[in-house]
Amino acid sequence: MSEVSIKVEIAGGLYPLKVKTEDEENVVRVVSLINTKIAEFEKTYAVKDKKDVMAMVMLHLVAEFYKKAEDSEKELSHLKHLFNDVEAMLVQHMTNIKNIEE
Repeated sequence: MSEVSIKVEIAGGLYPLKVKTEDEENVVRVVSLINTKIAEFEKTYAVKDKKDVMAMVMLHLVAEFYKKAEDSEKELSHLKHLFNDVEAMLVQHMTNIKNIEE
């Protein structure tokens, strides 16, 4: 895994980063999302201090992340139950076939 050096701009500040080559595109997308949210929050709340805006954006994005993670966990749990049900049905079906053959 190779690394690349990139520079990203967040809220007017330039930050040099080293990221894995395969993560570069994702980092660029996240930076774009952060800057978009910063612009939205600055317009919506008329906050002038970049630090406050960045804190608000961070809170918003992390809350969104946790909500999606929770939703994914619920969905995964549901899928596990479905797979268990299918497996039980297949076992029962195989048992029925063996009983018919005997």
